[in-house]
Amino acid sequence: MTTTTATPSSPHTLAALFALTRRALDTCRRTPSLVVGPVMMSAFFLVIYNGQLAETAGVIVPDGSYVSFLLPLVLLTTAFSGGAIAGQLLLRDLDSRYHACLALTPAKRGVLAAAPTLAGIIVITAQAVSMILLAWAMGLDHPHGIVGIGVVLGLTTVAGTGFLLLAATAALVGRTVAAVSMVTYVFFPLSFLTTTLVPREQLSGWMGVAADLNPLTYLLGGMRDALSPGWSGTAFVRGGVAATLILALGLVAVSFGLRSSSEEVDR
Repeated sequence: MTTTTATPSSPHTLAALFALTRRALDTCRRTPSLVVGPVMMSAFFLVIYNGQLAETAGVIVPDGSYVSFLLPLVLLTTAFSGGAIAGQLLLRDLDSRYHACLALTPAKRGVLAAAPTLAGIIVITAQAVSMILLAWAMGLDHPHGIVGIGVVLGLTTVAGTGFLLLAATAALVGRTVAAVSMVTYVFFPLSFLTTTLVPREQLSGWMGVAADLNPLTYLLGGMRDALSPGWSGTAFVRGGVAATLILALGLVAVSFGLRSSSEEVDR
């Protein structure tokens, strides 16, 4: 079967991207569990961790508040938990054969994964903003003002986009809820093999080695640096590189997933 494609800037592609993204957002609105679940889990972690460990903040984080130290971890949790949204939305279309029908239209195939991903970016950004507001109500320090908050939000969104693309790939290749959930199951434990609750200098032994090898350590470091009184260019660059690597991994993975899906439809 031969399908027709359009250039990325064609009216067909742009119109399809807008329509499918709006449709995905409508699905999120009608299915609150897709949006509320990750927010509730992240809010739970923020409140519980801060409630249990805030009294030791002077030892753990001598130069700042503990809620400021925790917020990046909570945002990261929100990103890879909410990242499953793209996979879940795409999986709905695959199961209903809506994806196969769209593949026969003039719209470029990449739009079929780009639309739920774009919708997921909007949702993740909104979730991150809600977590920042909660942290602010709990005493968040932001010595660099809106610039520091913007850096934290930007790194969260970039890394979150990578998670969204990985979840979309899982939907395209695995075609099951379990496959999509695996993205969260893989990254959630990885977040604990890093500077989860204490700075790097307080980790030793195999935990210290694991943190050094874990790219999420540098992502957290860049986000935490933006909320600290001092600002290290090195930490920011490392955090940006880590977020970009996650995004690049997602782009490579979804390209493979789209090719695999295309071959199946063409058969």
